[in-house]
Amino acid sequence: MPAAAEGPEEATTIFRGPVAWAVQQEAARIIHALLLLDDNAPPRRIVLDSLPVIVGRAPPADLVLEGAAVSRRHCRFDAVADKIVLTDMNSTNGTFIEGNRLTAPVTLEDGTTIIIGGHRLRYQRRDEAEAAEAEAHDRDMQAASNYVASILPPPIEGGLVEAEWFYQPCTRLGGDAFGYQMLNDRHFMLFLLDVAGHGTGAALHAVSVANVLRQRMLPGVDFTDPSAVIGSLNRMFTMEHHNELFFTIWYGVYDTATRELAYAAGGHHPGYLLTPGAAEPMPLSTRNPAVGIVAERPVTAARIGVPAGSALSLFTDGVFEIVDRQGKQWGMSELMPLLPASTAKGGPKQLYDQIRAASRPGAMEDDFSVLVARFL
Repeated sequence: MPAAAEGPEEATTIFRGPVAWAVQQEAARIIHALLLLDDNAPPRRIVLDSLPVIVGRAPPADLVLEGAAVSRRHCRFDAVADKIVLTDMNSTNGTFIEGNRLTAPVTLEDGTTIIIGGHRLRYQRRDEAEAAEAEAHDRDMQAASNYVASILPPPIEGGLVEAEWFYQPCTRLGGDAFGYQMLNDRHFMLFLLDVAGHGTGAALHAVSVANVLRQRMLPGVDFTDPSAVIGSLNRMFTMEHHNELFFTIWYGVYDTATRELAYAAGGHHPGYLLTPGAAEPMPLSTRNPAVGIVAERPVTAARIGVPAGSALSLFTDGVFEIVDRQGKQWGMSELMPLLPASTAKGGPKQLYDQIRAASRPGAMEDDFSVLVARFL
C-alpha cells in the first residue's frame, strides 16, 4: 500500500555572515532624510544616502547651505549602526537642536528640528513604504499651500492707494489670511484675519472666510460698512457650526474721495496709522469680540481722516509675540519702534528679517503676516 501523500514541508533558510546582513538590511531598509524648510520656499527633501555628510556654505561641503551665518565646515552627519549622529564642527554661530546649541554629538530622533545658520531642517527616519507615503503627503500639502498663496492679492504700485505684504506661516499651512480690492470706483477695502490655532483646520477656515470677503458673498451686506460686514461674518461663521473655530479680524474701507477710513476690529489688536509729522503711530481699533463666539451682537465701528502720505500697518500677533535671543518675551511696545520703517516700500519683508534676527533660534511659534497700505 503506497504511503499517504504528505503536505509540503516548512522550509527554513538560514543565512550567515555578509549574506544574512545584506538580506536583513534589504528587508528593513531605512531611509534617512532631511527636510529643508526655508521660509517662503517649497520644502526640499535631502536623502542622506552617502554618509558622512558635511554641511557648509560652499564646496567642498557635501551639503551647501548659503548664508553668512553658515561656516565653511559647519556640522557633520554620521551613520552609527542604523542611527544618524549630528556633530557641530566648531562652527562660529552654532548648530541648534530644538532651540538648544549643540555642545556634543547628538543621536537624532525622527522629527528632530535642526537650525543651521538661517536654515531650518527636520530629520526624518522612514522605511521605504513610509518614505513614499510621506512624499505623497508632502505633495498634497504643497498643493494646499500653493492654493493658499494663490488667493493672496498681488502688490499694488501707483494709484491712490499702494499695498504690499509679507506672509510666512509657522507650519506648512497657516491660519492667517488677508486681502484688499476696490469695491467700486472710490472705495478701497482691506482686511486681515487670524484664526485661533494652526495647521490644516485653521488654514481651511481662514481660506473660507477670505474667499467670502474676496467674492463678497454676504447676502444683503454693504461691504463699505465695516460693522455690517463683521456682524454678518459672526452669523455665518458661528463656532458650533465650524468645529469650534473662531477668528479675529480687522476690516477697513478707505474712501478715496473724502480721504476717510471706516474700520472695525473683531477681537483683533489695533491697526496702526502713521501720518506725516506724527510723533508715534496711531492705534485704530474698536471693542468687539472675536468672530464666531457671539452670533448676534452689535458691532462697533469708527472713522478717521487720512492725510496724504499716511500709511496703515496691519499685522497678526505672530509679528510681536516672540521670545528674543536673551529669553525676553516681546509685546507690542518692542514692535512700535520698528513700525515706521516697515511701512516704506519693501518694509514688510524688512520687518520680518528684523524679527527673525531678534528671535531665539528655531521655528517661529506663530504665523507672521504684515499688510501695509500707503495712501498717496
